[in-house]
Amino acid sequence: DIYKDRPEELDQAVRQQLGTWFRDQAEDIKDKWELRKIFYIPKAQPSQYKGPSPASVNGGRPSNQYRGKDLPKGIFVCGDHMATATLNGAVESGVSAGNAASKMILASSPAKAKAVAA
Repeated sequence: DIYKDRPEELDQAVRQQLGTWFRDQAEDIKDKWELRKIFYIPKAQPSQYKGPSPASVNGGRPSNQYRGKDLPKGIFVCGDHMATATLNGAVESGVSAGNAASKMILASSPAKAKAVAA
C-alpha cells in the first residue's frame, strides 16, 4: 500500500530492484522498458499475525524454538513457516538460523572467535 496512487514511484522502485537482479540489463530496464499496467491486488498476501503460530516480519520467530518450545542445542529451524509465508520469509528465516548457528559455534570456541575477528 505504500505506493498506492503513486505509480511513477512504484515503477522506479521496481526498475531499481530488477536492475540489482539483472545487472547486465540494468540500463535497459531503467531506460528502455515500458510500463504497461499496474495491478493492485488487495489481500494478495493474507495477514499472518493471528492464529496459534503468528508470523512476523524481519526474520520471523526464533530459529532455536518451535511452537514456543526450545529446541536442543545445535538444532535450528527455518522456512517460510517460521516467518511470513513467502519466499522472502523463507530466506529471512534461513539467514536468522545461519546467524544463530554461527554465534553458537563461535561461542563454543573462543579461539575460532578470535580468528574470525582478526
